[in-house]
Amino acid sequence: MPDRSDTWISPDGSRLGYKVWCPGEPPRATIVALHGLSCRESDFDPLGQAMSEKNIRVAACNLRGQGLDPVLKRHGAWLETEGMAADLEAFVEKIVPDNEPLFLCGDSMGALLSLQAAIQKPWRNRIAGLLLFSPVVALAQKTPALLKSLLTAVSRIAPRWRLKPSWFVHGKGVAPQLTRIAERQHAILTAPHRLGPTTIGFLVKMGDLIAASTPAALRLTVPVAVFSAGHDAFVSAGQTQEFFALIRSPDKTHFHYAESYHQLLFDLDAPRVLADAVTWVETRLPTNTSTQ
Repeated sequence: MPDRSDTWISPDGSRLGYKVWCPGEPPRATIVALHGLSCRESDFDPLGQAMSEKNIRVAACNLRGQGLDPVLKRHGAWLETEGMAADLEAFVEKIVPDNEPLFLCGDSMGALLSLQAAIQKPWRNRIAGLLLFSPVVALAQKTPALLKSLLTAVSRIAPRWRLKPSWFVHGKGVAPQLTRIAERQHAILTAPHRLGPTTIGFLVKMGDLIAASTPAALRLTVPVAVFSAGHDAFVSAGQTQEFFALIRSPDKTHFHYAESYHQLLFDLDAPRVLADAVTWVETRLPTNTSTQ
């Protein structure tokens, strides 16, 4: 069966795009993936292709509040964890049969959303594992507490005022390097769905989502794989390692690629990353789903 792209109706009535990478045989499992800031569902192409070769299906949908949201006023302004969770539950219900092994996966901001889902019902009893690619569990450039309080106050007074998120990454208004592949870096910067400045409220909620990753680690019980890059512009290797050490799940694995940048699926080490991800998932499938 060929890969397919389509749209679906979210619980609030929004029509959102999605893509499914279909294996040639009935799938052994499905991975539902959430993309990062300024990204889209097709950014999981490398993962979808690698997994489908092993008869593992990957499904990803566009997130509300991002550049392909059909409601323009939500672009860079809407980031509601509960709304994302409702979308995720409805999407899984549409795509994945109840008796099929299910993995959650996220990249960057999507990893943080997947992490929050994995500690909540029904996911903690439903999913077979959690894959976190470049989770921004902290910011390499520390945001002073006073500035956080100021942003929160401003978000209440002027909720539509916008800033570039890159100021909080490295103190500059330009995008950081996200990959060693020049063509990919150019594609990121020129993508029509790339978000411009976001509202102060969006930034505050992003900060809350980042901060929530530490207590979430203490509540994780499902198998989890963390994939991190040595040259990640957003989060340091030490911060990721500290997060990983806090994870309570007895089944946890940390894959670190010292020379890679934030977009692990589109960097020079991508073949290693994909091979590691495929192996990790395969070894956590029920034995009756294995192939000859």
